[in-house]
Amino acid sequence: MNTLLTRVVAGLTVAAAVAVLAGPKPLTVAGGLLLAFVLPGIAVTGALFSRRTLTAVERTVLAPALSMAVLVVAGLLIYLCRVPLDRLSWTLATGSLTLIALAVPLLLPKGALAAPAATEEQPRPVGERRSRIDLTPRDATVMAEARTIVMSVVPPEDEEQAAADEKAQRSRLVRQLLPLALVLAVLGGASWLSFGTSRETYETTVTALSAAPSGPVDASGNRVVAVSASGLVASDGPYTLTVRGTAGTTPTRRVIAPAGDGTWSEQLTLPGDQRMTVGLYRAGDTAAFRTLYISAVE
Repeated sequence: MNTLLTRVVAGLTVAAAVAVLAGPKPLTVAGGLLLAFVLPGIAVTGALFSRRTLTAVERTVLAPALSMAVLVVAGLLIYLCRVPLDRLSWTLATGSLTLIALAVPLLLPKGALAAPAATEEQPRPVGERRSRIDLTPRDATVMAEARTIVMSVVPPEDEEQAAADEKAQRSRLVRQLLPLALVLAVLGGASWLSFGTSRETYETTVTALSAAPSGPVDASGNRVVAVSASGLVASDGPYTLTVRGTAGTTPTRRVIAPAGDGTWSEQLTLPGDQRMTVGLYRAGDTAAFRTLYISAVE
């Protein structure tokens, strides 16, 4: 990735992050799509494949694939830091990883980014391709008597070339296996995150507030509604239930006592021609953490 493209991607990353955090909705959507599927992949492609010349098809395929990998890595980092996964944390994580990937080729020595020059064997003059061996008459006699002697003379240049070729093959194998190792690491981290989250949420108690269908309206204009709650935790009590009618009316408040299994149910008499709002509060809360709307009877 050349310097101009690096600056363009860095500028787009900053602009997309600002749009997600403070821009209007159209710009927020556009910035989020760029941070999710385009910009991180371009930056990571430049960092991982700086020593290769990729085709347009390869870059088109790698950009969204590596961008989604960056999303997974960002989620893992946010989880490890125990930070809530919201718009701010997601934007900062993906934007930071993109800028770090852009900086990797700039921080490496220039020699590390240049592809190793192909070494070509220099042709040797005719007559020097094999080491010349002069035999004395005595040596010739010994060889003749032994009848079978196998001699292999390997020039030092051939040994050095073979060692260089083996080293180049190992380096090529490492470069080819690096993307696969990255994918396996991402999948392993995502699996670990999923397993850890499932263990933490398995014992989580979920509080629910529900109501049965309204009964018929009586002569006084009221109807009876069965309201129930489940998953009430004793340590969060005492719980308060509020019932509010039309706007401007004072809500009715009452303290409810859950049963031993964390459930509560009661028949409430409510006006039939009003849309009622039922709120459930924990001890010390100023805002309802469960809200139920009961429509009017037509």
